[in-house]
Order: sequence, then C-alpha cells, then structure tokens
Amino acid sequence: MTQVIIKPATAANVRRLLQAALNHELKVLQIGIEKTMRRLKDFEERFNQETATFYQQFQAGELGDSIDYIKWAGEHETLLQLQKDFQELSETQLC
Repeated sequence: MTQVIIKPATAANVRRLLQAALNHELKVLQIGIEKTMRRLKDFEERFNQETATFYQQFQAGELGDSIDYIKWAGEHETLLQLQKDFQELSETQLC
C-alpha cells in the first residue's frame, strides 16, 4: 500500500476535506467504470463477441485496424485503467 504523509499547519479540517476529496474521486471513477462498461457492452452486442476475446485477437493483429476496433480497444484499455485507479484509491487510508 502506498502511503502519503501530509503535515498541514492545522489538521482539524484537512482530514475531513481530504476524505471528502477521496470519496468524490471514487464516485467519479465508479461512474466512469459504469459508462465504459455500457460502451463495451454495446460493442459486444454489435459484433457478437466478448471484449476479452476481441481484445486478444486485436492485440495479435488478427482483426485489422478499423476505427470501430480501435475505439473498442481504447474503451477496454480505459476500463482497465479506471478499475486500477479505483482499486488503488479505495485502498488508500488517511492516517
């Protein structure tokens, strides 16, 4: 776990503000995850294929480089990053 130490001149209000900021960012990330998952579902339904299978084939160069495939791959990569960010931030503790 990553630890960040902040030493404010007056700590009374800073802890509450930081916790509120963390909670807000977690909500923003969750909304981003949900939106990205909906977009991925749209691609899956449109192309009748699961994203994991598509992405593996796309990375292997088996599908070409149509704009739809590039967008689909980008959405998948975005989801992975959002999930990573959410996980790391949700494990953050204010001490």
